Amino acid sequence: MNSMFSKSINPKRTGLHVLIVSVVISASLAIFSLLRGEFSETDGNILMTAFSVAAASVLTLSNGIVLEQGRNKPLATLAIIVSVAGFGILIVTIWNSFDHEDLMKIAASTIFVGTMLTHWSLVSIARVPARFRLLQVAAFPLSGVLATFLIGAVWELSNDSQTAQITGVVGILTVATTIILPVLQRLAVAEGRTRRKVNYCPYCGKSLNVTDGSITCPECGATFRVRQV
Repeated sequence: MNSMFSKSINPKRTGLHVLIVSVVISASLAIFSLLRGEFSETDGNILMTAFSVAAASVLTLSNGIVLEQGRNKPLATLAIIVSVAGFGILIVTIWNSFDHEDLMKIAASTIFVGTMLTHWSLVSIARVPARFRLLQVAAFPLSGVLATFLIGAVWELSNDSQTAQITGVVGILTVATTIILPVLQRLAVAEGRTRRKVNYCPYCGKSLNVTDGSITCPECGATFRVRQV
């Protein structure tokens, strides 16, 4: 599966280009319809198709970042395939006037799975401090449970208010965790760049307190230079 995307095909770059084109098409069509003073069914189908392509491009672009880093390639590749398939099915239903209810449900379910896999893919490359690793691990089942509840709602497996409340809580926790993880990663990077003090002489072990520059040990007289790298 990893070899599916060769070096000549960059999912990140391709997703970005497709996203730009779809946004331009959507904006152009909307402006044209407003100036013309009417909005036909075909215009609506083209606009919804452009939005679907844009959404698929965003997910592809997100997974392209993971592929570019060379980490968790199987998951990112699977996420791209499922996401594109889901929006492809949705586009088919759009041009069939949403006549096939089951096909719409399949499209929505596939999109939810693709979004979940994309979330897992992005969470997996987050570099957070070890003390917050549990939060990163929790993000996986949270988005998995959320996708399961949403798919259940699409297929009308449970319509009671309690299920809706649980889905809302899981959704809030998933979003909160997703927002917090990048912040923790940035903090970890900032901590890593903080100057570290040398607290002993490498020759005699005398206690010192120096950050960088040349220093002479008062105990053994050794001179050495401290440089941050």
